[in-house]
Amino acid sequence: MSDNPIKAIFTGEFHYTSMTRNAGWSAYPSPKPQTFPREFIEAAIAKGRAKPVPRKRKAATEAETPSE
Repeated sequence: MSDNPIKAIFTGEFHYTSMTRNAGWSAYPSPKPQTFPREFIEAAIAKGRAKPVPRKRKAATEAETPSE
C-alpha cells in the first residue's frame, strides 16, 4: 500500500490502527471529502464507512490537443 494521501467521503464513524506502522486514525461522517493515508481510506471503504472521491484529471493543454 502506498502512503500517498487520498480523499474519501465518510458515511459513518471509523477508527483504524495501522498494521504496518505505529499509527492510528479516526474519521467522522461528513459530506465533505477528507484526506487520510491510503491504508486508512482503503480499510474504511472495505468496511462500508467511506466512499472514494474520484481524482480530478488535468485538462488537456493546447500542445496535447490535435489541431484541425
